Amino acid sequence: MTYTLVRSRRRKKTLSIQIKRDGTVLIQVPYRTPQRDIDRFFAEKKQWLQKKIAQQQERQAEKQHKTFRSGEPFLYLGKTYPLRIEDRQSRPEILTYTGCEFILSSDALPGARVLFLLWYQKKAREYIAARVAHFSRVLRLSPRAVAINQARSRWGSCSADNCLTFTWRMIMAPPEVIDFIVVHELSHMKIRNHSRDYWRFIESILPGYKEQKVWLRENSHLLMI
Repeated sequence: MTYTLVRSRRRKKTLSIQIKRDGTVLIQVPYRTPQRDIDRFFAEKKQWLQKKIAQQQERQAEKQHKTFRSGEPFLYLGKTYPLRIEDRQSRPEILTYTGCEFILSSDALPGARVLFLLWYQKKAREYIAARVAHFSRVLRLSPRAVAINQARSRWGSCSADNCLTFTWRMIMAPPEVIDFIVVHELSHMKIRNHSRDYWRFIESILPGYKEQKVWLRENSHLLMI
């Protein structure tokens, strides 16, 4: 196992290790750290790295598109609901969410992915707009606009003119995770970086935000159709 080493003059004492999305290992150290200390640090972390890389590979293997078969689970607000395929004659709606399951008409199977995408996007616009409105009142902020897009690798963004954008995929996450993403972007209207002051501000609003960061890191691969 190899790694990429980054020496930083800004880093004073700590050594850090990170597994990037492509599976490569990045070690960041203070500029004058001896190589023997780096080798020792890497050796101590090797077992942990192997475990995490294996987990990452498993998650990548799970990233398969839905097949839209009966019994297949679909996420909504952090909970899974099974899909039931039903004859159109027994139900007028093409796609229905009952609160216990999703019901899809059998003759709509060829367009099932688009139907689910449109349903999720509609729910995302409604739910996320409501959460932005709530936290805007709490923080006394006024974003210029709130938009929903189809981003796959970014949960949200805050533009220079305070327009907020979120991916519809968020609607599959638990409510507390959605709140974290919303607050994360709203907070950039006050602090435009990820400094310690920024994270302290986040924590003042959502004391358990670190748990939501972990959830996203470990489960983001599930938020897809």
